[in-house]
Amino acid sequence: MKAYTLKKDGDTDELHLFEGDMKDKGCTSAPKSICKKMDRGENAANIFACYDENKARIECAVMGRAVCGVCVSHLYESY
Repeated sequence: MKAYTLKKDGDTDELHLFEGDMKDKGCTSAPKSICKKMDRGENAANIFACYDENKARIECAVMGRAVCGVCVSHLYESY
């Protein structure tokens, strides 16, 4: 199952989503955000970690415009 972590960019204070996979103890996180504009090493803080798609969508909606629009749009993709 996919897991999502929302990280705060230490330089810009923007919030970016990182996709990973759920593991037995926690989750993984990709080296770059979904939009590719933030590296994991630029992280100032995790806002949330290891959320499933639905929970991540709800939390990002609550936070509003602070979350990168490109990253959050990934949660609304239709295939």
